[in-house]
Amino acid sequence: MRQDARMLAALFERSMGLDDAWEVSGTWFEEVEGGPDELHVRVARRRGHAIPCPECGVPCGVHDARERTWRHLDIWQFRTYVHCAVPRTDCPEHGVRTVLMPWEVRPNSHFTALFEAQVLAACMRGSTVKAVAEALGEDDRRLWDMLGRAVAQARGSADYSDVRRVGIDETSRSKGHTYISTMLDLDGRRCVAVTDGNDRGSVGRMCGQLEAHGGDRAAITEVTRDMSGSFSSGVSEEMPQATQTIDRFHVMQLFSRATDRVRCRERRESDEKREALKRTKYVWLKREESLTERQREVRERLAPNRSHLKTARACQMTEAMRDVYDCETAAEAEPMLDRLLSWMTHSNVPEMRRVAKTVRENKEGILSYFGSRLTNAYLEGANSLIQSIKRAARGFRNVEYLATAIFPGLGGLSFDALACDPT
Repeated sequence: MRQDARMLAALFERSMGLDDAWEVSGTWFEEVEGGPDELHVRVARRRGHAIPCPECGVPCGVHDARERTWRHLDIWQFRTYVHCAVPRTDCPEHGVRTVLMPWEVRPNSHFTALFEAQVLAACMRGSTVKAVAEALGEDDRRLWDMLGRAVAQARGSADYSDVRRVGIDETSRSKGHTYISTMLDLDGRRCVAVTDGNDRGSVGRMCGQLEAHGGDRAAITEVTRDMSGSFSSGVSEEMPQATQTIDRFHVMQLFSRATDRVRCRERRESDEKREALKRTKYVWLKREESLTERQREVRERLAPNRSHLKTARACQMTEAMRDVYDCETAAEAEPMLDRLLSWMTHSNVPEMRRVAKTVRENKEGILSYFGSRLTNAYLEGANSLIQSIKRAARGFRNVEYLATAIFPGLGGLSFDALACDPT
């Protein structure tokens, strides 16, 4: 070989970790019209070396060999391909078996282990599969297939037997009312299940995924969720022993959205109210201690005892709910919550009466917060990451693809064993 070819061969042998049974027998460049040149490397089996059986490891003779090609990490900005006649062993005990090559993660892969690691690392940093495929000059369908196998293999070795406290939430996966549901381990800070839909059956499907990896739905002690009736029914059916806690964020979101609806409705009632409520949205939505000096002055000027605005009254109810959450125990919070619900129910603000009905139906779960102090804060952060993935990919029509994109970053999976465990 030429000197530059010998240098490339030595570089490749070191990067691929080839043992004494294998050697680089040739390297060459190929020009590609309209694209970057390609570097091709041929690896061959050295004569006199027996091939161990993939099943038992006993040295065997070679039955035959089949030509295969793998995409490798680019070398010197050249797209690099590996060629090899892959032998099949003739084992007396196990028969004909295809040998797993030193640079393969799993049998019949189109890529070397280093190339797969590069793609996986890019996706874990937040790059979309399409962007990675365009950067590497690969078909995104082949990368999706590779990622799906890698994630399935990593999830196969995941152990969920220690999961005791989980959070359940929903998030959209594409335009329209198309949702996925996620289950996260609140102690391990990892996503353990993703399923299509947000109906009551979605809880059972996620419990099935949990148990497929060593978990036990009967061992779950606490579940945090929003006020969805389907999640409430699903958890009661699938995990009846678990304490259900209504997430504080969703309760306060319910109050804030109702307050803003009151403001929007009241602005349309008269020109006087429209002028009074002009540019006051965040005067009513922000916590009192977070108001600017101007916003505080506006809130005081439009207080119920001065303006008789229903928006101001709804704001007072929202602040009262925040006071409930400042309590230390459920015994302290319950009478305060009961007084607030009575006030809201007998008020002349229909939006807040509807909120009172919802809160009353979920009162037990709301009061459970004071015992566990569990929230869905981690789930909401995870949902933000999922939405970032969705926006970058312009939505997902296939929930399996979305799950494949979610687990590398949020699944807490270990991909270390992929290079040495081909199963």
